[in-house]
Amino acid sequence: METLYHGMVFEFAPCKEEFLMIVQLRRYTCGDKPAVEQFQVTSAQAAFVEPLRETLAMGKGRDCFVIEADGEPVGFFQIDHASATQSVEAHLELHEVTIDWHHQGKKYGKAFVEMLPRLLNAEYPDWRGVCLTVNCRNEKAKRLYEYGGFADTGELKLDGPSGPQHIMRRAI
Repeated sequence: METLYHGMVFEFAPCKEEFLMIVQLRRYTCGDKPAVEQFQVTSAQAAFVEPLRETLAMGKGRDCFVIEADGEPVGFFQIDHASATQSVEAHLELHEVTIDWHHQGKKYGKAFVEMLPRLLNAEYPDWRGVCLTVNCRNEKAKRLYEYGGFADTGELKLDGPSGPQHIMRRAI
């Protein structure tokens, strides 16, 4: 696997004999809106993420990013750096990580968590950590974040919209 840095776009190219994909993390643009608003998750995941149309309408205090594979948006996430309501003090907070259901199972989530620290270091050089909350019932997502270096703080956010959430963090 190789991660390349081109300006503020990060590419991930896992090399297998029969398969090559280029995954990028980049800032969201107005041109991404039609595709991103159409992203959907499985019915089992719907309780854990807000519809992206609503998320994009809020927007304040969060920077929006796209996960792109082979030139096509396949996912979305936000970084909160300005609200002062982060779950862990002095940390950026990751929100609304979504891989469109048509693109799930293709290792884009793994590529995302592997690439995220480099993107955050480049975009937010004064920050040293990132945190997130993940619903206690969403074990698959929790395992993905653990794979990406996030550790459970042992604390819970009890006011999550779908129940209690683990608070996780990692250094960047």
